[in-house]
Amino acid sequence: MEIIDARGLECPLPVVKTKEALKKESAVKTIVDNEIAVQNLKKFAQVKGYQYEVNQEDKDFSVVLYQGEKPVETTEEKNKDVVVFSSNVMGSNKELGAILMKAFIFALTKQDSLPSQMIFYNEGVLLTSTDSEMLKDIQWLESQGVEVVSCGTCLDFFHKKEELKVGSVTNMYDIVERMENATKIIKP
Repeated sequence: MEIIDARGLECPLPVVKTKEALKKESAVKTIVDNEIAVQNLKKFAQVKGYQYEVNQEDKDFSVVLYQGEKPVETTEEKNKDVVVFSSNVMGSNKELGAILMKAFIFALTKQDSLPSQMIFYNEGVLLTSTDSEMLKDIQWLESQGVEVVSCGTCLDFFHKKEELKVGSVTNMYDIVERMENATKIIKP
């Protein structure tokens, strides 16, 4: 079993190093120093179908990933329209941009075909972590089966992780994979 010391590495490096090691080894132990890295490794394991164990060792965590049965990918899983939000406004004018973003998200709720996923990063996470009129529309989209994810590093940066109101927390590695597997990416 390969052991990776990923303490102090920023997202997504612990996941990237673990993924590379799993190409050569059937099990990898990654040592990290924060809960966000643990969550990122767990999400990576779940997406890729790896088994995992997490143990806390003093202030550090060890996450052991080992190969289990990988999920079968279907054609439906590969046909995805993804809406990506990197800001809480559209354009450079904050006042107009807020109006446009509200209209855009509302318009999404009225489409015949909803996107399969909505990804929020950078200031876009403010749309999933604050009480606003847009939040209700995003929650409605989620209730209709649209997967909503927000960047954990971004939520932490804006001190909004505890205020997340819709969807789940993800990491940049997962965001890149979601965008890579998208049929179409829509960015307001």
